[in-house]
Amino acid sequence: MTQIKASIIILDYLKSRRVVENVRSTLAQKTDFPFEIIIVDNSAKPENAKKLEPLKYLQNVKVYINDKNVGYVRGTNQGVSRSKGEYLFIVNPDILWPENHILQNLVDYMESHPEIGVLGPKQINDNDGSVAMTVRRFPRLALQISRRTWLRKLPFIRYLVKRDECQDLDYGKTQPVDWLQSSFWVVRRKLWDKLGGLNKNYFIFMADPDFCFECWKAEKKVIYHPEITVHADGRRASEGGMKEFFSKWILRQHVRDSLKYMGRHLFKPNPRKRFQKP
Repeated sequence: MTQIKASIIILDYLKSRRVVENVRSTLAQKTDFPFEIIIVDNSAKPENAKKLEPLKYLQNVKVYINDKNVGYVRGTNQGVSRSKGEYLFIVNPDILWPENHILQNLVDYMESHPEIGVLGPKQINDNDGSVAMTVRRFPRLALQISRRTWLRKLPFIRYLVKRDECQDLDYGKTQPVDWLQSSFWVVRRKLWDKLGGLNKNYFIFMADPDFCFECWKAEKKVIYHPEITVHADGRRASEGGMKEFFSKWILRQHVRDSLKYMGRHLFKPNPRKRFQKP
């Protein structure tokens, strides 16, 4: 049996139409290796699952429907556990592959750079054509709070928030970074297995900085690679400030997951800086 080289894991939450587009553009990829697509639906909505139903009959595509929303972390781990690829592509449902050589090029890049543990391409937002800011510095508790309050308007805090969000980053340059949002990751399965996948203590958020933190500790690099570009819809689940905190469950969950992250990493030094010291 031919070894599957890449597994594309798509966790859906109420974006079935976009998932169908995603799968079509993924299946159009030209590669010299076999790959598979694993879809996990977390929507718990029969109408959403019905739109995904036809994908079950496509070659090398598997669809799993959860009867409840088990969260981003458990859903993603679930998809990976049912995959076989040497390279794991953790891909948001809204991602589109605009060119048919992207999958091949990303795997080739990983093959030629064994020091990389997590790789992420440039993402372009559909809504306005802007570059999605998918790179971040490791979170700090004070800034996590300040960015959602009036303190963000203070010049010094505004500067720190911009730096924390890597608004000063050259998004045209391939470079090591603290962490990448998991809207599009390429991860070595050996590393995934070594770290135990995404940390199950989180429900939706903060599992990606946590994983990248552990990646650097394992002496594998996290690399942003803008020479390869994919598209996204440009919508963020965690947008909003303190006013929305009381009305949006998703924001309250973001805070809960952030506190869990701080509890694990508050007094730990940045492993990227330690790893990159001569």
